[in-house]
Amino acid sequence: MHSLALIGVAASLQAGPAAPPVEPVAGIAAFGARDSWRWQVLVSWMNDMDAANQIEAEWSASWFFMENVSLDFGLSGDAILQPGTDAGGGGASLMLRWHFLARETWSLYADAGCGMLFTNEPVPSDGGRVNFTPRVGVGGSVDIGGGARFMGGVRWYHISNANTGESNPGRDSLQLYGGVSLPF
Repeated sequence: MHSLALIGVAASLQAGPAAPPVEPVAGIAAFGARDSWRWQVLVSWMNDMDAANQIEAEWSASWFFMENVSLDFGLSGDAILQPGTDAGGGGASLMLRWHFLARETWSLYADAGCGMLFTNEPVPSDGGRVNFTPRVGVGGSVDIGGGARFMGGVRWYHISNANTGESNPGRDSLQLYGGVSLPF
């Protein structure tokens, strides 16, 4: 009987102490809680696998209208390096994000949405100065302390005028992004 007790003690010592539970930050709703709000600052790089690159800085606000599902309202500033004349501009977007695998300290999500991009030069070079920017992708978030999360992911990102101009040249790009999400 004593040998079984010693085996149990030895096994618990080998396993080590249990990790302490993650304590919620006082006054901050749990990540993804219904009716909670967060804001993000994200930086993106887009490339069309040819000769065009786009750098974007975005500020967005997320409203979790359902548990782990948010609507994100974003404003961006963009620099487009493309064949012909480079362009600068900004835009606005609306995204739907679903954290389909949500844990206390991390999540995986899918998102989709569309925006508008206004530029000082045509984008693409033979396109227009007002474009639509549909996008869809996947990403993840990781708790970095104090209610903050690092967010990063990859998306398909499209630019075109949706046939609102004389011609509709478009561009498809791979978008890589990362940044921080904070509660408010």
